[in-house]
Amino acid sequence: MGCVLLYLVVATSTSACGPKRVMVNGVEMTYEEGAEQLYREAKTAQNSNDLATAKARFQEVVDLFPESKQVPNALSELSSILYDEGGCPASRVYLERLARDYPLHAGATLAKDRLGSCEGGPPVSEEGPLATFKTEFEGARDDSAQKEVASRAADASLEAGDVTGAAKWLLIVYDLEKDPAQKDAIGREIEELIDGRLPATGVRQLLEQRGRKQFPAELLVYKLGRIQYHVRELENASQTLAGYLGDWPSGRFADGAREMIRLIEARRKVTPNHLGVLLPLSGKHASYGKLALQAIQLALGLDEDNRGRTNLKLIVRDTKSDRATAAAMVKSLVVEDSVIGILGPIFTYEAEAAAYKAQELGVPLLTISIADQLADVGPHVFRNGLTNRRQVEALVEHAMDIQGLKRFAILYPRHPYGEELLHLFWDEVEKRKGEIRGVESYGTEDTTFTTQVKRLVARDVLDLRWDYKKALRECDKQPDSYRQNRCKEQARKDLKPIVDFDGLFIPDYPKSISMITAALAFEDIIVEQDPRRLRIIEKTLGRDVKPVTLMGASGWNSETVTERSGRNVENAIFTDGFFVDADDKATQEFVVASSSTTRRSSARSSPSSAPRPARTSAPRCAASTTTRA
Repeated sequence: MGCVLLYLVVATSTSACGPKRVMVNGVEMTYEEGAEQLYREAKTAQNSNDLATAKARFQEVVDLFPESKQVPNALSELSSILYDEGGCPASRVYLERLARDYPLHAGATLAKDRLGSCEGGPPVSEEGPLATFKTEFEGARDDSAQKEVASRAADASLEAGDVTGAAKWLLIVYDLEKDPAQKDAIGREIEELIDGRLPATGVRQLLEQRGRKQFPAELLVYKLGRIQYHVRELENASQTLAGYLGDWPSGRFADGAREMIRLIEARRKVTPNHLGVLLPLSGKHASYGKLALQAIQLALGLDEDNRGRTNLKLIVRDTKSDRATAAAMVKSLVVEDSVIGILGPIFTYEAEAAAYKAQELGVPLLTISIADQLADVGPHVFRNGLTNRRQVEALVEHAMDIQGLKRFAILYPRHPYGEELLHLFWDEVEKRKGEIRGVESYGTEDTTFTTQVKRLVARDVLDLRWDYKKALRECDKQPDSYRQNRCKEQARKDLKPIVDFDGLFIPDYPKSISMITAALAFEDIIVEQDPRRLRIIEKTLGRDVKPVTLMGASGWNSETVTERSGRNVENAIFTDGFFVDADDKATQEFVVASSSTTRRSSARSSPSSAPRPARTSAPRCAASTTTRA
């Protein structure tokens, strides 16, 4: 389809229809403007120290706007954040892509320098700017001339991406400067460079050169401890930070050093029977969190006070439906409760923040979020939820390969869940050479859907229908205006819908589904599949009927769908996950029945091996496309 797949973005046109356009938070804009919008959001989050959001937005620019000029900028920022957090393992792929694909970008030289240190290469070479100015510096006649040369050398080193060389030259300028105010300004510049851009190799080089008695030794030692902490050299980090506190017990970074040492000690201390749980028990998603807690308690045989026959202690924390709180609660569970692992959170916005904090603290986190890339955060993060992409693949496979549907329409809500599924479904249908015949949307607060349904079946602009025009001409032949008006009214009622699609995809939740299916029934869109009942319907309508298959994702999986919609959702199909090897009778009967009626389609949709969390894919459970409402 050529559209952007992103929960914040809705594609509104494709290259076949003109320049790419997207809808961001309800505002239509060009493809490039969409990328710039996400990049700005990432920078804003980065400046606010919300690194989890910043990383997610930079990643979206890279993955979802591959043709944008913002991609190298996003790669540069993303690789720097990941390098500071996780060193080479976390950032290597982004550093390599920046250096390979965008060699002229301002950040490419730094990327190459960091890749050199990642690969265990030699220290930063004193070639280029550093060597060029060395002879001139040595031949300078006095301190003032040497300071001027060193200043130019620092600028040239930065221009070439040699951060370590720039720091060395700036330290020479600092040592030569006599004016206290100027010296302070240069010192601040050096500290900003060290804190924000200096790689680990540079930190070690400067420490060896300056020792622990000269400026900026305090920052260098603390920076080295932070780097060791983030790359999980915990023993070295603990020694470095303890050494910092020994030399600067009341230093500027003493509180931070003590906190990191506390976290290192907490990571070493684990209570095997302490299991953490992160759920939104208050806030906008409280109802989901409370249901999830009940499910966990039921699965573990615990009562409402989390007591049971085993010695397992369930420690529950409320995320308050807030991303920052979710991350803080991960820290609390590790530091205060020494949990062996954490279940949750549920929603992506919480799970992202919690995942990065869990990875930092080295505690296993198992979330049921459906975010595609969440498990890529690191080896301590696991996802046990079917992604929207996996659901759509299974749904379209079943619809097209098993049921033989080829033409589809989409009726979706304008919220992140519906918009993401819209694009995933559209792309998957086109990938399989199917057709999208119509697309309509509605607001999250809408309660009537007549207008959208009429548009799908060409009942909205009657004057464009040739069959309606023909009926009106016949009405004009009536002998008087009264009979003409009655005839025209009847013509509107009798005008059959133009249903040129086999399946209708509605990616929404039960609240709207019952109202939508009622509107479909009112517009004579038939979902009945039973031949006997179809004959009755055709006889009643006086015409042939081609039934439509209603389709949905896991948002449909609720008893309220059938309770509210009844026969209006008969024969609908939707996806959800379950363990096909479960030993309960109901599951096995369903597996046998669905296998025989769908040529074992569920087995092809997803493997049926033991249910364990998968770090880079959906859980090992079947995506059932044969669940009938």
